[in-house]
Amino acid sequence: MKKDRRPQESASPIETLRLQRTKLSQAEFAVRCGIPLRTYQRWVLGETEAKPTPRQWKAIMQVLEIQSLDEVPDNFGPIDMKSG
Repeated sequence: MKKDRRPQESASPIETLRLQRTKLSQAEFAVRCGIPLRTYQRWVLGETEAKPTPRQWKAIMQVLEIQSLDEVPDNFGPIDMKSG
């Protein structure tokens, strides 16, 4: 049996959802959502602001089985633990 080598924690809310709700790698998730892998990685690292197209949003919500807008993170980048 293959060991899951994916990180089990992330400071990024969208990465946390991906890890909790799917068995997809970042590359597989990005492909299914129509997002270039490097773009997705920049989003979750907070290097660029996530601006998914409507088609990408629809795919993200389907892949992550998001039923309510309350489940959608406000930001895809890392949560700043220092502010508050």
